[in-house]
Amino acid sequence: MTLLESSVTIAVISITVVVAVPSLIRARESYELESAARQVAGNLQSARVKAVSRNRDYRVRVTSQVTYAIEREDPTWKNDEALLVPRGFHITANASPQFHRRGNASPAATFIVWSPSGRSKMIVVNITGRIRIQ
Repeated sequence: MTLLESSVTIAVISITVVVAVPSLIRARESYELESAARQVAGNLQSARVKAVSRNRDYRVRVTSQVTYAIEREDPTWKNDEALLVPRGFHITANASPQFHRRGNASPAATFIVWSPSGRSKMIVVNITGRIRIQ
């Protein structure tokens, strides 16, 4: 292989890397955000299952920008589990949904998980107790 062919090959590889890296970084960020949202949704579903299986009300409450808690009513609210969002992410909510013995929830709530780059995913809890990611 000549020097010219080697130079052209290196140039083509360099251009390919320069073009591909930003989209790979965005894909990774998107995957991490989706994963963090699924983690929160899974914990919400866990609180709902606990409410039904233990015949006791449970609620999920955001306690800071990076923590949220699953609490049980016994007869006052007691912390059942303290949870963290993944490093660099933060969470907000417009309410603390309370899951009842039959699986329904009140009030309806929306949790928002924010990525370090400012992108977000919403986790919606409706009054029937259904949890979905938007």
